[in-house]
Amino acid sequence: MGHNTNALIGKMPINLEKIKFYGLAVAFENDYAIIFLDESHLFHWYFKLKLDYHSDNEKLELGGELVHFFAKEIGLEEYLLVHLSHYYYAELYKNTIKTDEGDINSMLQKIGVEVIDKRNEFDELNLNEYRMPECFYWEGDANWAKLYKNIIGGYINK
Repeated sequence: MGHNTNALIGKMPINLEKIKFYGLAVAFENDYAIIFLDESHLFHWYFKLKLDYHSDNEKLELGGELVHFFAKEIGLEEYLLVHLSHYYYAELYKNTIKTDEGDINSMLQKIGVEVIDKRNEFDELNLNEYRMPECFYWEGDANWAKLYKNIIGGYINK
């Protein structure tokens, strides 16, 4: 199974109260937060906040002012906006301003991910485990976050 993952990735700490308020799904790996972006979830917040969530870069599916709003709200100053599919692409942001872009491993290096006991930065954050992030937004007992000790499940705050 291939990837179809969109996420924000940044160094801890983050504001967990804001994560829960906005119903964001997040995995914690090696002092980094991986905030999963789900189009249905973003669509819900688009109607509430009137902020667009579509990327202006054809290499990313999701982005836009809503995603950067979430990054700021949860306390990420430097972060990656990533799209993992048939290619692994990331954009680097500092205070919502894009400063660089490229392959996932080189961008993970730029935010400080170090290879300790894995093959590369991608593997160091166990990104291969997160191929279906929408399952971390499913309702009730169907939400896969309950199967992981390092994930907070997301939801649509009604």
